[in-house]
Amino acid sequence: MAKGNKKIQVEVKETPNNKEGFTELELYVNDEKIGKLQQVEGQSVIVTTNSGTESKVRTVDEGVNKLIMEYNLHQI
Repeated sequence: MAKGNKKIQVEVKETPNNKEGFTELELYVNDEKIGKLQQVEGQSVIVTTNSGTESKVRTVDEGVNKLIMEYNLHQI
């Protein structure tokens, strides 16, 4: 028997650390923070999971996908 689909709310929030040339975003799934994304203008995006693992990706979209995949791998 197959598992039913779960409704999952994904939200991206800007942090107060944002300033000219620096962007910091936090990713939440069902009101639980799963990681953050940081980017200095013109550079790659640094993705940090709640477990402290850091990696680099080219775009914010890739970073969001990476965090969601990591969450699905370990939480669901």
